[in-house]
Amino acid sequence: MRLIIDIGNTLAKVALFEESTLIEQIYLPQLTVEALQLFLKDKPKPESAILSSVRQDDKDLIEYLSQNYLFLLLSSETSLPIKNRYATPSSLGLDRLAAAVAAASLFPDRNVLIVSVGTAITYDLVTAQGEYMGGAIAPGLSMRLKALNHFTEKLPLVMLSEEVQLIGTTTEESILSGVLIATRAEIDGMIDNFNKHYDQLDIILSGGDVKYFDKSLKNSIFAIPNIVISGLNQLLAYNFGKKKL
Repeated sequence: MRLIIDIGNTLAKVALFEESTLIEQIYLPQLTVEALQLFLKDKPKPESAILSSVRQDDKDLIEYLSQNYLFLLLSSETSLPIKNRYATPSSLGLDRLAAAVAAASLFPDRNVLIVSVGTAITYDLVTAQGEYMGGAIAPGLSMRLKALNHFTEKLPLVMLSEEVQLIGTTTEESILSGVLIATRAEIDGMIDNFNKHYDQLDIILSGGDVKYFDKSLKNSIFAIPNIVISGLNQLLAYNFGKKKL
């Protein structure tokens, strides 16, 4: 069994895999050693663990994992089953890297675009030759809503809703239209642009805001919310001897 930990900008995700099968996962606003121990209590002990984190203050967690498991701290120096063509690999988000690894495995010999909709909206391209090429980064839905509230005097902070209409009849409805419907059109437009440059492009949609897009985009997509966790599991297996899941 493998222990997978992904600490992002807003949530920490902890998962257990048996080979390529996701057994269990939880989401926490903050992950501590104590919270991890509570999650693992009364479960079979994992043989290995991987940590991917955007934080700089994970010292206690790293120490605990390194002392108790065959442990991999994901970084730009980690060995990969794909070729990383990013010009500045040390600045590449580790979640984007993990998603690219999973995409290459799920769609071998295919061009794949991963659209992740979360704190930011990211576009990441993996070629049929197994090369990660890079992509694009745009503000996520919550960031757009907060920006309208923060940088104006009178616009309110609006909560996301799946129910949205094109013509808003209140300020709140108008903001939701301008943010949600416009972002859907933006994503479709970006996918169209990538399609012009890469033939037979498969589209993966992932991230915490998938529910706002998976049924509304005009392009055909594969919704895979757990692609980062899956990629981290593959990286752990790849680096500790089992080269392919």
